[in-house]
This record gives sequence, structure tokens and C-alpha cells, in this order.
Amino acid sequence: MKLSSRLSQLGFELPAPIRPLGSYRTVSVSGKQLYVSGLGPFENGQPIVGTVGADVSLEAAQRAAQLTMLMILSCIEDEYGLDTIDRCSRLTVYVRAEASFTQHPQVANGASDLLRELFGPDKLPARSALGVYTLPMGIPVEIDSIFELKA
Repeated sequence: MKLSSRLSQLGFELPAPIRPLGSYRTVSVSGKQLYVSGLGPFENGQPIVGTVGADVSLEAAQRAAQLTMLMILSCIEDEYGLDTIDRCSRLTVYVRAEASFTQHPQVANGASDLLRELFGPDKLPARSALGVYTLPMGIPVEIDSIFELKA
């Protein structure tokens, strides 16, 4: 089944892809690897903003991570097509959080759970979840990722 069809079947819709905000490519290919620059969550064309643990709840942060993954998939679809990818092999999830917040891995699950539904549990990526003081535009989550291209 095509990934775009699978997303629809799961009830997800891809947002409009974001364009680079500086001197970089959103999506770049090298060999069999597809690299996606750090992206954040958008809803209705606007960035979601806030600090996790202060004005963004764990559940809202998980949703932000899920929306970020949808943005990543949208940018891949726009540049190369979703059906060129076999799986996501690596995620780095940055969580803009207050100092006492410690549930970064649970925030990252918002993205990983979507990938598990899309590709299956055997193709979950390796992942890091990090707390940071600030992120561009005041977003609560930023994710960079590496995907494997189909042979």
C-alpha cells in the first residue's frame, strides 16, 4: 500500500510543506539516505509555540511532535515522494522545556508512534530526545530525521 494511502487510512492529512527559513535545504539525499532538516509543528499554517511543562502540557507536546512528523512527511512528499522511502532510521527530537521537565522521551513518542503506525513496529527508528532552552519561532518541538530510500 502506498504511504500516502496509509496515512489517509490512519486519519492523517499532510500539511502544506514549509520552505527553508535560511540557507539550507529542507530535504537532501546522499546515497540511500534522505536527510530532513530540523522542522517544527504547524497547525492551520501557523507554528505552535510554547514551553513544555510551563504553558504546553505533555499531551499537547506529544501532539506537536506528531504534527512535526506530519510536516517532515509533507516535505518528503513535496521533494521526492513518500513512496521513495522504506523507513525512518533516525530521529533527534528537541523539546523546548522548563528546567524541571523530564519526560522528553514521552514527547518524542508523538512522532515515533506515528511512524510505528505507518511503517510497522519492526521499522521503528533509533532516537534521541533532548531538552533545550529555546527553539526557532518559540516552537516546543523540533525534529531532524534520517530516512532510508527504497532500493
